[in-house]
Amino acid sequence: MTQMADNTTGTLDPVSTGLTSVTLSLPATYPEDIIGIAASSMEDDAVSVSWVKTKTGWDIQWVFESPAPIEALATLLSDKSGHRFDAKDFHCEDIPETNWLEESYRQFPPFTVGNFFIFGSHYNGTVPNDHIPLQIDAATAFGSGEHGTTRGCLEALLHLKKTGFKPKHILDMGAGSGILGIATYKLWTKPVLAVDIDKEATRVACHHRKINTVPAGEAGMICATGDGYAARRVKAQSKGFDLIIANILAGPLVIMAADLAKNLAKGGMVILSGLLIEQEDDVLSAHIAQGLTLDQQITHGEWRTLILRR
Repeated sequence: MTQMADNTTGTLDPVSTGLTSVTLSLPATYPEDIIGIAASSMEDDAVSVSWVKTKTGWDIQWVFESPAPIEALATLLSDKSGHRFDAKDFHCEDIPETNWLEESYRQFPPFTVGNFFIFGSHYNGTVPNDHIPLQIDAATAFGSGEHGTTRGCLEALLHLKKTGFKPKHILDMGAGSGILGIATYKLWTKPVLAVDIDKEATRVACHHRKINTVPAGEAGMICATGDGYAARRVKAQSKGFDLIIANILAGPLVIMAADLAKNLAKGGMVILSGLLIEQEDDVLSAHIAQGLTLDQQITHGEWRTLILRR
């Protein structure tokens, strides 16, 4: 890391990146839709936006080029959410220069989920015998498999494989890094359509498809950008999908339940994740209303993964 001398103290201080981290902590009583609205405030002006559910509430973080537009953020957030915020509600901190790639690698050692072996491109070791390799680059991943939601989906896929389920057409809705679509293809070697509304996520999914030597095209894995089930490639599959995986958020899962059911083939299976345990009833009710039944639940911490069938 580059450093410069402080002439007064003789110590070394890290060079600033010119970026500022802005954090807002909210109690758990705030509904998820308000959190989403809050996080998207000034999204176009931020370098990055993220939010996470903690044991005590919600933490939302924006990264801005310095100086951070705190007053404008507070005003816009207040207007969008209907809750009053001002500058003192935010915690601001300059971000020091760091070798982020090296840091990402350090925090992403290889790990297993069942017989999936997940590793980054920096890993020079061997894949254990009887394990399925999944290579995900830590510096670009939208989901590496470590989070309870992705882990639950991988375990759900392995469960379906063990039951003898044999899907012919597979949809990974909200594909992110593409890890679930890649894992699905490696289990069944059947066509996978990986759709995401984010163009950058699609690019990353295509990158991971290539480095995992999964073929492209109709017989392999197609990575496409589109608006959920309205995406052109989804509509083109007129007979529906035998397996639909949707690892997104509880709110969108509820809203998209009817469209999911319309695109699910007879006898098809569904894997849903991205929901907290307390959100399960709403998500499950929305899909039961569409004629689906619960097959199994998988829990990791406060996160739930659901397997349903038609």
